[in-house]
Amino acid sequence: ISHNKSTNSSLFFRYAVVTGSNKGIGFGICKQLASNGITVVLTARDEKRGLEAVEKLKKETGPNGDHIVFHQLDVADPASIASLADFIKIQIYFMVMLLLRRTFFFMEGLYQSMQEGVQVDWSKILTETCDLAKECININYYGAKRMCEALIALLQLSDSPRIVNVSSATGKLKILSEFLKDFKEGALETKGWPRFVSAYTVSKVALNAYTRILAKKYPNVHINCVCPGFVKTDINGNAGILTIDEGAETCRYAVVTGSNKGIGFGICKQLASNGITVVLTARDEKRGLEAVEKLKKETGPNGDHIVFHQLDVADPASIASLADFIKTQFGKLDILVNNAGISGSIADEDAIRAAGVGKVEVVQVDWSEILTQTYDLAKECININYYGVKRICEALIPLLQLSDSPRIVNVSSSLGQLKFISSNEWATGVLSDADNLTEEKVDEILTEFLKDYVEGALETKGWPNFYSAYTVSKVAVNAYTRILAKKYPNVYINCVCPGFVKTDLNQNAGNLTMDEGAESPVRLALMPNGGPSGLFFSRKEESPF
Repeated sequence: ISHNKSTNSSLFFRYAVVTGSNKGIGFGICKQLASNGITVVLTARDEKRGLEAVEKLKKETGPNGDHIVFHQLDVADPASIASLADFIKIQIYFMVMLLLRRTFFFMEGLYQSMQEGVQVDWSKILTETCDLAKECININYYGAKRMCEALIALLQLSDSPRIVNVSSATGKLKILSEFLKDFKEGALETKGWPRFVSAYTVSKVALNAYTRILAKKYPNVHINCVCPGFVKTDINGNAGILTIDEGAETCRYAVVTGSNKGIGFGICKQLASNGITVVLTARDEKRGLEAVEKLKKETGPNGDHIVFHQLDVADPASIASLADFIKTQFGKLDILVNNAGISGSIADEDAIRAAGVGKVEVVQVDWSEILTQTYDLAKECININYYGVKRICEALIPLLQLSDSPRIVNVSSSLGQLKFISSNEWATGVLSDADNLTEEKVDEILTEFLKDYVEGALETKGWPNFYSAYTVSKVAVNAYTRILAKKYPNVYINCVCPGFVKTDLNQNAGNLTMDEGAESPVRLALMPNGGPSGLFFSRKEESPF
């Protein structure tokens, strides 16, 4: 079974194990992974409860239920762990993801009166003993350690291995020493250990530390720990404020350039509807903030996933400000959609109205009589459509590389295909040689184009007459996509023509709605690991450059 990046849209099989997943957050994680087409091994100590959970999941996920299988697992029992490892090796051969969720809270007591927001004196409700503390450390820390040691060999057979240790906010401590010894001697308070859920806290501190050790030991495996938030589970007597599904989610962050209207606006809307935090950007702050308010009304609760930041892709200082904002607020970036662009021409509004553009479905228009193209407009078009993309990528790729599923989607055009500059054999030849393509060669072609433009030699040199600068800028974006994909093989980078969409850029002469135009870029932004990179798509279909 291949897990390499492919230039085909073939099926990619991925497998995950989630410990302690017959209920709670683990159950929610299984549900969301299966919904993303991943085959999930749901595990539980009790076989009957595990099988019941699988049946429940299959009903909730419909056809995706076929992606869920069960195997008994007790993380405190080496024989049980070995049995699971053998099962995976025989049935699946390798793994992509190990999510260590099994947790023990070492509590005794009933929470019958627990309700959200109730203030509770937990010291009167929880009973902590040395035996319970010992069991907690054994399951929460050593259980995770045993699982990693048993399954990491199988994870290393994957080309995109992941380990996620479900931790807790209480796991943030500076010192970890002889906790159990001090617990047995009744010296927790005098030795400075936490008094509230002591063993649970220390077990999570140890798990966080182990995560850092493993990540250093296995640099080819993406290993992280996460606090899923205060989730309603049996562990806290359902006193949490988040649902199981909310606790199972992973936070993803996206930037969409030029997104206060048109296709960019539609992309923000669809990404936010998929639970992704989106930074909507615009040159004009007032229009950007108005767009955010409009989106919040249209997306309802998903509107909370939308924030605004000013961005002018032609201004390095504006780009640097955005990069600092993302680094400070989110610490990483998962998705970059380069949508900002201009046409490189000025339209005669009176002629457009007279031709009926945008009023009927199909209008035959002589655009040469409607559009005015100048050298200054062409220069600005190249600067924004190509060099704007390049500046943004250079500034944000370091943040994208902190993500375990980074995506760059460059919104291009069918006019960006090489056949539209084929009369210029030199430029076509250089750009067709993908193996030897460089940023310097793209710069050289753009410099030559602008030189020919100012000398009035576009037609004699074989450059397009219609939408000249726009066409050449999109050809350059497509070439840059191939260069970047080769330079950063861990980032999935593609360019896409979203179709002929009704936008200001074409005076609303398109035949697709804004939402229809947003579908293709969003599909590439959300595609699973193992998908294509360095390709050009015409809507949903791979297309030649």
